[in-house]
Amino acid sequence: MASESDSYPDFHSAETGEPFQACISCGLPLRDDQERPYLVAKSYHRGECIFEYAICEDCRSNMAQEFSVESREALAGFFRERIRVEERSELLAHGNDPGPWLETCAACQTPRNQMESYSIGGLLLGGQMVFDPYPLCLCGKCEEEIQERLSKQTRGMWDDFMNTHFDGPPANAEDTPVTGRPVLI
Repeated sequence: MASESDSYPDFHSAETGEPFQACISCGLPLRDDQERPYLVAKSYHRGECIFEYAICEDCRSNMAQEFSVESREALAGFFRERIRVEERSELLAHGNDPGPWLETCAACQTPRNQMESYSIGGLLLGGQMVFDPYPLCLCGKCEEEIQERLSKQTRGMWDDFMNTHFDGPPANAEDTPVTGRPVLI
């Protein structure tokens, strides 16, 4: 099931207010490609978007293949145990409004308006949103739980990705928990 991404601004760039145009890794256009999905990920702290990006499925898949076997197994286990993708899919299969998918943390069901930090992710294809298992929201506490499950190698790779594509810590970095690394969702 899909809907126009233009109708849901949570997946637009906070910086420009417009849909993302290019993959953060390879630079290829996203919205004109009707064959390659892409992930939009945005992380918030105290209501402010602290970073955001769009990454094409090819680059995202290549990056995931670099994760250690232990990290891939830990991520799969977290999603299987905590997010219960099949059950979630059945509950949210009706309708094409991403709003209900983002109201609570997909893992612990904490309401988004009660979270100090959280990330949202949505899978898009051209201008269409693809549902199942996305879109989703993860609170900062659940993201920390995921980070704790990842190998040192994978955390280092994620840190390298962040350092390569983002200038530095946000202005309010002193307020951001040190362990609060958002995850590629």
